[in-house]
Amino acid sequence: MTIYTVLIPPDTRLEALREKDIERIAFIKEGFCWPALFFAVIWMLFRRLWLVVIVYLVLALLLEFVTRQIGGVAPLLGGFLFAVLVALEANGLRRWTMERRGWHFVATVEGSTLADAEQRFFSALSARQTMPAPAAPAPALRTGPANAPRFASTHVVGLTPAPRQG
Repeated sequence: MTIYTVLIPPDTRLEALREKDIERIAFIKEGFCWPALFFAVIWMLFRRLWLVVIVYLVLALLLEFVTRQIGGVAPLLGGFLFAVLVALEANGLRRWTMERRGWHFVATVEGSTLADAEQRFFSALSARQTMPAPAAPAPALRTGPANAPRFASTHVVGLTPAPRQG
């Protein structure tokens, strides 16, 4: 299964999504990015990662200069390792750029394909929006890391129920 991070545009709220907002929701795959391995600059320009492109080019030129001074297989090995590092971090840099532009993290979802992850996200979202409001607000439970999915009920933590109140 692949994990996707879900981000919504800066001018939207999850509770009041409109049709045009739903089309703008971004699903960013976690992990290795094959296009960024082979076509790093083109991939960054296509994704509008302007600051990342500038830093990438500066670091690539600096690495090229240093490895040429060393000689031997250092330029080849340094270029290969740099390309792999960029491919490993490419989707994280995309997410960082979008959050810097005001996009908001909503959830993480998993799916074997992007379509499967989208279906899971929108199914959970529609189920959440159609649930009746509780009579009395439940006490807030802080569970898991800050990037944990926000669709889960506060009454269940993982596979075990939360401790009873009162």
